[in-house]
Amino acid sequence: MMIPKRFYADIAHRYSQTLLLPKTSFPKRSNLEKVQNDLIPRSSQLLYKEQLHSKPLSSESDLFVLHDGPPYANGDLHLGHALNKILKDIINRYNLLLGKQIYYKPGWDCHGLPIELKALEKITKSLKKDSSIILSVQEIRKLAREHALTTIESQMKGFQDLAILTDFQDNYKTLNHEFEVNQLKIFQELLKKKLIKRQKKPVYWGCQNHTALAESELEYNDNHKSFAAHLKFPIITPSSELKSILEENNVNLLQALIWTSTPWTIPSNRAISINENYSYTILKSVTGNEHLLVASDLSSKVLDLNDSYELVEINIPGTAIVGSSYCNPVISNSSFPIIHGDHVTNSAGTGLVHTAPGHGNDDYFVCLANGIEVISPVDQFGKYTDELPEGEFKELIGLFVLTKGTQKILEILSRYNMIFNLDKNYIHSYPYDWRSKKPVIIRATPQWFTDVGEIKSKTSSALEDVEFIPERGRNRLLSFIKNRNEWCISRQRSWGVPIPAIYSKKDENKVIMDTESVGFIINKIEELGTDAWFDETESDIERWLPPKYEGQSEEWIKGKDTMDVWFDSGSSWMEIQKFFDKYGIKREVIADVYLEGSDQHRGWFQSSVLTKVASSEEAEPKAPYKKIVTHGFTLDEKGFKMSKSLGNTLTPNAIIKGNEKFKGVGVDGLRLWVAQSDYTSDMSIGPNVLKHVGDALKKLRITFSFLLGNLNDIGKEELVPYDKLSKIDKLALARLHKVNKEVLYHYSEFNFNRVLKTLTNHVNIELSAIYFDVVKDRLYTDSENSVSRRSAQTVLFEIFKTYLSLLSPILPVLTQEVWDHTLPWIQGGKSNAILNGIQDLSRFENDDIEQDFEKIWKIKDEITLLIERGRKYDKSIKNSLETEVYITIDESSHLWNVLRSVKTELKDYYLVSDVHLNKEIPTDVKYNYSNQNISIYETDLKVSVVNSSHSKCPRCWKYTSVDEETLCTRCDEVLQSH
Repeated sequence: MMIPKRFYADIAHRYSQTLLLPKTSFPKRSNLEKVQNDLIPRSSQLLYKEQLHSKPLSSESDLFVLHDGPPYANGDLHLGHALNKILKDIINRYNLLLGKQIYYKPGWDCHGLPIELKALEKITKSLKKDSSIILSVQEIRKLAREHALTTIESQMKGFQDLAILTDFQDNYKTLNHEFEVNQLKIFQELLKKKLIKRQKKPVYWGCQNHTALAESELEYNDNHKSFAAHLKFPIITPSSELKSILEENNVNLLQALIWTSTPWTIPSNRAISINENYSYTILKSVTGNEHLLVASDLSSKVLDLNDSYELVEINIPGTAIVGSSYCNPVISNSSFPIIHGDHVTNSAGTGLVHTAPGHGNDDYFVCLANGIEVISPVDQFGKYTDELPEGEFKELIGLFVLTKGTQKILEILSRYNMIFNLDKNYIHSYPYDWRSKKPVIIRATPQWFTDVGEIKSKTSSALEDVEFIPERGRNRLLSFIKNRNEWCISRQRSWGVPIPAIYSKKDENKVIMDTESVGFIINKIEELGTDAWFDETESDIERWLPPKYEGQSEEWIKGKDTMDVWFDSGSSWMEIQKFFDKYGIKREVIADVYLEGSDQHRGWFQSSVLTKVASSEEAEPKAPYKKIVTHGFTLDEKGFKMSKSLGNTLTPNAIIKGNEKFKGVGVDGLRLWVAQSDYTSDMSIGPNVLKHVGDALKKLRITFSFLLGNLNDIGKEELVPYDKLSKIDKLALARLHKVNKEVLYHYSEFNFNRVLKTLTNHVNIELSAIYFDVVKDRLYTDSENSVSRRSAQTVLFEIFKTYLSLLSPILPVLTQEVWDHTLPWIQGGKSNAILNGIQDLSRFENDDIEQDFEKIWKIKDEITLLIERGRKYDKSIKNSLETEVYITIDESSHLWNVLRSVKTELKDYYLVSDVHLNKEIPTDVKYNYSNQNISIYETDLKVSVVNSSHSKCPRCWKYTSVDEETLCTRCDEVLQSH
């Protein structure tokens, strides 16, 4: 007789009180306020201090140092900042997991033009003129300092919200007095080794006053009128790739089309710069065979200028153009290179930039990087000199470049049919000398340089021992160093570390700059600070002159140049050395890891190794790092760069807290996205990506909740020895050992997306879908202290410890919260799970049992197919527990022995109510789903799924009861024992 459902539900509810269901205080969701005010501080700053001072620091310390490349103290935090800091933090926490002490000192880069301009922005707007004209250098420095310090406070708060393992109060700033003094001492060391020199570099020049001008001495005329020209330069030697493209499209005569608003600089042209990241195309003359090369994005604008050309549908990658050469028809037998320049944009012009290194800073630096000479055939009066190239350009000698010189040069270019378009009334903003109120020019004048050529070989040798992730970074950094012979370290700005040079008033080439004088000045700066150097009172020079120049103050003047900010940040390794010196730590290499964006091969990675090698006393100097790790940049979900104009930017705060477009995923969600991305290339993020991240984080939280809930009543003494565990328990531990080993390997390779992929697969496929399902019956329905239940808990205990260990570097907030809800005996007095270190699971290795279960699971796959047939197609099976399984197999086979050894457990493995081996199927079954001819590992067998002949137990829901009102034998015994 069937029992009514309602009556059965009452019985089941009564017995539900006897089940040992999971119990935990661990909340289903995190609380943002608790995360920010409690969990982050404890899992980050407090943990950092605890681990750093847990053991005395010495040369014997197992110390891990990741040196922080200082972010620029200008602007709000963006997603790139978060990506960078989180990657560093995962590496630091992984090394803490290994038992190392972590030293990580966050820093900020504080000097330079952007900060100076930002600091002056409000004043400039209110005055409607350049405020640097009105303010003294010391006033500008004061404003810039205040801006940098305010920005640092804001950025620091944002970084703290990312759960970074460090003490943010123990930071370094390149504006700190001690940092500046130590930086000057590095400069002095380079000077001592004759690596500092002075030579020409383009600067603003006032032709009326015959002097170089700082930017602070300029004012801009927004209505300045210039001649602007589009000019054609024949490409004489295309690169092999470009040649192939041209031949395929029957293009014979190709000319590079440039645009310039300073045609007077054409005689000084030494290269054409393009951007290798852009796509280029060709415009063809409709009346002849002439072809012009332009950027694809600018082709329509160029065509608007001249209707005698049409677009040719050819796509030429910028990389195919670099390495080609062209000529200037005015100069006989000339040949100049086409090079890559980051400064080339596709917002105006043609995407090909006329490059004259003697007349522009971008031009200078890109040519410097490519070993191209500087030519500046213009004198102090702004007139052409006889340094002009041979040929018709000599007609320009003695002409003023901005007037008659410009007119004459256009005449010469016209003779050679080089002018594509000429705008005689190009109105634009142009710098004027604020004293003379006349337009300035840019011409090359002396600047301070570090001689990279002298240390190039040693630097390359030092990099041989450095590991690069990804490896392609090695050649990138080496190529920058190989192609660089000098490093211009002087800047004509107010906000920076001064270059300690004193110049003769009569002869600017006469300079007091030697180790003795620099040492004297450094001592003064150590006493007075760098701001004192910029005291503009004339008598101030007296205190800066070394003793041997006493009484000569009328003859000398302090230099106004400041150091390149890359020299600032490139000297920051001394902050780590200072820490080592404090504790008497001796190390061959200062930092274990430098990690920054891929653009830092040309920046911080390079400047750091150059300053370290250049200042080293060793015959074979070491790089300041053992390993360089580079990451890509953040893109939106469509693969576009993030920009305010596109409206696709995401801030770290929005990702954590959410906005109108998506729900926040918390700090661990942001960290999870960073870890699961392939950071070695550009990474996409957006609402859809974040939804998947949120789902993944929720799954992990549910998993920890399940583990905590089922470990709530076990003590250390109740853990079951390995030899008493069931086979599936041993399998779970064997698989856990392999996962642990694999994940730790991926961590060691900094391959964090593989870490998460391995763990996610294990959780979803092996734990949730198999082991947790199998053991729930034991955990909930077996006797509380039964060996079967305690065995399952023992395995869950090992899974719990291992997952806390492996996820701590990536999800410090979640693992801290889980740890807070863990039984005290498991905590063992430790404040954080990561302090327990990695788990040694090698004792659980068991290849034989894994091989056995491969066979067992193959049979389960067949059973599942049969159950699904009954569930989906015939609708006769509602639940797998309604069924029993009959397996017919050769008893001489190995598979028979495997199945027989776990006969009593098979029903739990297969989630059915019983499994019969080589038994006859009753004739009165309601249904029978069979697979007749199955071969598993060369053993033939038959599998049948039939309805159970028993009733559903109201307590465990297995079909093992005599009738529906009666408990099954197992459940009855459990209740009788209480």
